[in-house]
Amino acid sequence: MNDVVRAPFDYATLDRAGQNVRIRLDSTCVDVSEADGKVRIGYVRAGTAHRIEARHAVLACFHTMSPHIMPSLPQAQRDALAANVKTPLVYTNVLVRDWRPWVELKVSNISAPMSFHNTVALDFPVSLGGYKHPRDPDEPMLLHLEHVPAAPGHDARTQFRIGRGRLYEMTFADFEARIRDDLERMLGPGGFVAARDIAAITVNRWPHGYGYAANSLFDSDNYDETVVKRARQTVGRVAIANSDAGGDAYVHLAIDQAERAVRELLQR
Repeated sequence: MNDVVRAPFDYATLDRAGQNVRIRLDSTCVDVSEADGKVRIGYVRAGTAHRIEARHAVLACFHTMSPHIMPSLPQAQRDALAANVKTPLVYTNVLVRDWRPWVELKVSNISAPMSFHNTVALDFPVSLGGYKHPRDPDEPMLLHLEHVPAAPGHDARTQFRIGRGRLYEMTFADFEARIRDDLERMLGPGGFVAARDIAAITVNRWPHGYGYAANSLFDSDNYDETVVKRARQTVGRVAIANSDAGGDAYVHLAIDQAERAVRELLQR
């Protein structure tokens, strides 16, 4: 682990001839179908369409995309897959020249439910290998800001769709204005001045941030049985995986569902 943080990564080694496992980078799958006892897979790379055949395949993409990639799926399964409407999410990193205002205010994390950024916090104090986190308040520091676009008064899926639309409409200048406004109102009493103290901003705008998790306000008590399990059913030589297939958005679910998908194909 000590070598990971600052180590260079050679992506080209993931897709070399002769390897048992090859990861085809920068390739977008656009079509999956079954014919003559095989799975036919179409993908696009560098603007060129390609087609390959396989004995089996696992669709481990967003559930909402699966019905478009494999139109031959049963309609009930297509409807269940389409129910996984992604939660929009924005993670923003702001590099500040020092973090004296936080020391003056004696805070490390600010929760502001009614602000554009509902969470503003100092970066996690992680030191690993050759990477050391800042210890002196006069050193530069990363701030972590979170924004979840919502539309009160609607059900969860409708709010997520509206929130995605709002994110697509916003420019970087819109985000920068919100960042400066929130930070100055929160940290101004500690001496923060946006024009002087902000060195850089990175906005990670994810309209597809998290997979849908059952919400007791809008979903039935047997949602996992009637929707999640139906969505991940193996069809012929094609299995369904991804964290979506586990009914939430976390990596341990993705690992579990990958194992299940491969096991189901092997059993066939």
